[in-house]
Amino acid sequence: MKKMILPVILALLFIGCEKEPETNASIFTSNAKVDANATVIEKEGFLTTKWCADQGMFADCRMESIVCGEGECHQKWEFGDPEKTELVLYVNDDMQYYNLEPSKEFLPKIPHLLEEAINKDLVKINGKLDEKNNIIVMTDYKAPEKAKAGFFKGCL
Repeated sequence: MKKMILPVILALLFIGCEKEPETNASIFTSNAKVDANATVIEKEGFLTTKWCADQGMFADCRMESIVCGEGECHQKWEFGDPEKTELVLYVNDDMQYYNLEPSKEFLPKIPHLLEEAINKDLVKINGKLDEKNNIIVMTDYKAPEKAKAGFFKGCL
């Protein structure tokens, strides 16, 4: 009986830890005005931050720019400062980047997007395009598949 009490107490303490924080929407500054009847588009490109795209840094982009918006910002950013996340999708075919804003239903997917697709090419973003402001309001994404191990991997 005593062995069952500790797991039950721990389970009760952690109920609700799976919920996504309500503050995810605040890290994006939305000024997208999308027509409700707009068609859903799919764009494929390199997912990175606005600062990295402006600097022409893609695969070697500094990861702290996801939190504070620029490279080397970790030196002046303090814990508790507001996050400045400006994600963009650089589309090779268009030779430009699109600012990304999450739709309400996309908010729970943001941690997965950052884990699976940030600083990677061939990321597919589905959403509605605000052509005036060059913003894609994200509804879904597809991260590129992981590279398969080569024939000689592990042999040498």
